[in-house]
Amino acid sequence: MITKKGQAAMEYLMTYGWALLVIVIVIAALIYLNPFRAPETCIFQQQGLSCSEPLPIVYLDNGEVYISVRVWNKLGQTIEISKVICTTARTSQIDTSTITGKVVDPEVLTEGKITPGSDSDFLAVPCVGADGNIVALAQNQEFKGTLIILYNYEDDIDPAIRHVATANVISTVAQK
Repeated sequence: MITKKGQAAMEYLMTYGWALLVIVIVIAALIYLNPFRAPETCIFQQQGLSCSEPLPIVYLDNGEVYISVRVWNKLGQTIEISKVICTTARTSQIDTSTITGKVVDPEVLTEGKITPGSDSDFLAVPCVGADGNIVALAQNQEFKGTLIILYNYEDDIDPAIRHVATANVISTVAQK
């Protein structure tokens, strides 16, 4: 009587071989797609301003991190921007009266104003940490920070009182 032990062994190896091949392919796809990282976003905590179309670009220039972002005014009133700040400090550590940031000059914006329904680009805003120094990250690292915009409405009675809009930004750092 002839035994077919070789055939049983080959069927066993083929079944588990295909299963291992499928597992390797799934693991490779997960590593390539990286579905566990946070999605790139820019979301303001209050309604009226938007920065998600297109997504902000966080990039390196001489090892320092800068952000370029387009902000849309959906407040229904013209706003006058006085300061744009990018920081990695926690929200509880942010004091908008003392933290440094890029002051928007009139050459970048028309008199520093954004009319309702329009947008404005803020280019090369340096991102600072809680210590006030510019943040240094590596290319392809994940950036988690806050974009702060200090503004007034065009018809505010007291222009000394600033309105504050904050957006959470998550992005991958790119090379300039």
